[in-house]
Amino acid sequence: MAASFAHMPTKVLMIGPDLSLHGGIVSVVDGYFKGGLPAICDSFEYLGTGLGFTKIGKSWSFIKTLVTFKKMLPLYDIVHLHISACGSYWRKSIMARLAHKAGKRVILHDHDGEFAVTFEQSGEAYRRNVKETFGLADCVIVLSEEWRDYFAENVCDRNKIVILHNSVKAPEDPCTPCSHRDVLFLGRLDANKSPDVLLRAAAELTQRYPEVRYRFCGDGEVARYQALADSLGIAGQCDFTGWIDGKEKEAIIRDSGIFCLPSRNEGMPMSMLEMMAFGLPCIVTPVGGIPQVIEDGKNGFMVPVGDEELLASRLGDLLESPNLRAEIGHNAREMVSEQFSIEKNIAELGHIYAGL
Repeated sequence: MAASFAHMPTKVLMIGPDLSLHGGIVSVVDGYFKGGLPAICDSFEYLGTGLGFTKIGKSWSFIKTLVTFKKMLPLYDIVHLHISACGSYWRKSIMARLAHKAGKRVILHDHDGEFAVTFEQSGEAYRRNVKETFGLADCVIVLSEEWRDYFAENVCDRNKIVILHNSVKAPEDPCTPCSHRDVLFLGRLDANKSPDVLLRAAAELTQRYPEVRYRFCGDGEVARYQALADSLGIAGQCDFTGWIDGKEKEAIIRDSGIFCLPSRNEGMPMSMLEMMAFGLPCIVTPVGGIPQVIEDGKNGFMVPVGDEELLASRLGDLLESPNLRAEIGHNAREMVSEQFSIEKNIAELGHIYAGL
């Protein structure tokens, strides 16, 4: 049931990935809808982008979306654009410029955990374009204090930057990690999320815990990591499910004892917040906004990026102790419920809209 919020006389057009797609931004937007964000505005509409399987297909889809966007633009006061990397940035930058030219208030909401890498490795023309686009925004939303400081130093005026942490709705019934030992990885299987680090840590533990299963749930380079599991001799302990959602996703979460996400870069990972809300102990890396959430050893564990040895050690600690899994999971759920609730998030977003 949606929470009750004060109504605001604002008309908001939100732009982000089509809701049929996968990923963290879709999870964020889904939370907005379930939490009741549209109901607090005079008018609220969501327009999805990013459909198509080829460059030509994506381009044609965007052209059609852009036509719709231009027709809808006069009806709204605020244009709230969710931005990620590469193609997502270029699409949203065009929309931001059109909205600004039409006299609308523009919010750029960055979710890209690899923003700094892309920005610093790209050419001067790209960096100039990014600074111009973010410069015309009335408000820039970032996911953590670390990203606020980076944007202020490299991209745009600090005074227009607002921190809005991601949020989740905690399920009524927590999971029971003390009763399970299987390890869950939930996210895209690619170099940034580093499933290879978890696989190598798992290989170090296979003699001690041959019964533990490692579940890799996500799309991406699945065949590559299946081959790595085979070469490490642990293919028999690994399940590669592809992307999961809904009841299937919840069932796997409740059958797991530990969540692991050894990412190289992050914004504020929705998967981590979701697992914490379920009461599942998490092992993550201190990147992006994660240090704002995880207190090492209390409500989760943090290991340095790429540290397979320490990751194996932390996994072993949790696998060895049902009580530790229960304690860490309980602390995680309590912290997320208090500080990262969807109700708090929508209230803060309402203040941002009102301020514009």
